[in-house]
Amino acid sequence: MYFNSVSPKGAYNLMLSTGVESLSSKKAHATEQSTDLVEKTNLMFQIENKAINKISTEALNYIKQILERSQVLPDVAQSAYLKHGQAQEVVLGITINGELKAYQNQQGYITSKDEAGELIKQANGDVKQLQRLVQQKYGDGAMVEVFQGSNRPTNAEIFERYTGRSFQRFVAEEITSRQHASDQAKLEQDQYLRNKIMFDQAPQVAVFKVEGQIVGGIDENGFADMGRKLLDIAQQKGIDNAELEPLFMIDPKRSPSQVAKLFTQAFGADAEVEYFTPSNAPTRAQIRQQSEL
Repeated sequence: MYFNSVSPKGAYNLMLSTGVESLSSKKAHATEQSTDLVEKTNLMFQIENKAINKISTEALNYIKQILERSQVLPDVAQSAYLKHGQAQEVVLGITINGELKAYQNQQGYITSKDEAGELIKQANGDVKQLQRLVQQKYGDGAMVEVFQGSNRPTNAEIFERYTGRSFQRFVAEEITSRQHASDQAKLEQDQYLRNKIMFDQAPQVAVFKVEGQIVGGIDENGFADMGRKLLDIAQQKGIDNAELEPLFMIDPKRSPSQVAKLFTQAFGADAEVEYFTPSNAPTRAQIRQQSEL
């Protein structure tokens, strides 16, 4: 048996056993926090090699497919809502002065506005016991309704009695919200992809090497991008991570030559810096691919 006490506004949450969750029910706006990363250390520097597990392209594609399938499209959601609304699942309800205060469906879920639902829980399926408890608690104005077989009301009818709202209007509002959320998600995804392409294609005007191996690069805006290979080589050479931390710090105020100086100080004669003009420079994506382990 399951018990939940909810307001009329939230009743549809508990009614929908189809797995389609109401958008209205989960709108919780987190307080926006600053995303300023200036002078913060790149996560790559903070994570040890043993904590990194590489995943294959095939596995990534599989995960992407799972995520895509898990998204409920508006038309699918509408069909699920309407199908659920037509189902006859409620087995009993408690009305007080003509108002439906609590009900239980055939799966044992209890939806209640007040303590009436607790009485259903206490009765544990014994209708006569429930009737006694209701009479003791609420008096002559209360009654227990038992629904059986084809005489059961539909979930939509129960929804309307319990909330005082039109089920059809509720579904329409939910689908509109889902459509808006779906459209917004597509816009945000498109914007993310555009930003990612621009970020990946940024020319690396300086490329850093240790003993001929590419370990990182920096764009003309001062964004240094160092790979795991740099940390691995440094460990082999006995260079302390504290000396490398400035190289992994995000600071667009620094010029490529300033970062090159820090790099040379850390690796000495083994360090090599190759400079490019933006028009003939390799991209960030190309350097990243070569600077990873």
